[in-house]
Amino acid sequence: MKIFTISGRCLAAPPPADWREQLAQMLGSKPRRIGTWAELGLFGALRCMADAGETTLPQEAQIWLGSRRGTHAATADVLEQLRDDLPMPLAFLQTQPSQLLALLAAQMGWQGHACFMAGASPQALLRLAAAQASQGGVLLGWVDEMEGGESNWLRLLPCDTTAGRDVSAMPAAAMFSGQASHLRLAHGGPEAE
Repeated sequence: MKIFTISGRCLAAPPPADWREQLAQMLGSKPRRIGTWAELGLFGALRCMADAGETTLPQEAQIWLGSRRGTHAATADVLEQLRDDLPMPLAFLQTQPSQLLALLAAQMGWQGHACFMAGASPQALLRLAAAQASQGGVLLGWVDEMEGGESNWLRLLPCDTTAGRDVSAMPAAAMFSGQASHLRLAHGGPEAE
């Protein structure tokens, strides 16, 4: 079993009405040439990092990003453009989910392992991230722009349970609840709870 401490979080499902203004304030200016999906992800990730009291990640940390539909809206726009001609270059770039990972790494001045996974559940993403996590932990996000949008992020650090402390950890299914301070993952798959 692995236990992670949640050192920071952003639970924005849906995001606040002024999330774009908050993002511009965090960045120092309004983001340019990125789509709504990437903006929404950047907003949640930076809020989560601020909640954790961090401005960058350790080199050995990892970023894991998941989405039920990914850049669905941008992809639909590009497909519509294809009916008449080639899509505009910036429109095509907005269909690439990894654009968010590159923007986030650049904003934090960080280099390391970052991964995007579409279509799975947040719990499946967490299990994969946990299996590869090192002492630097994980910045884990789940972003969707459909149905009002969501940008849920957790900054997870491995919890040392050898010190004999009693850690009350919640199962992975409770990962985006505001009450969880620690998450518990069973080895080999979903927990039987």
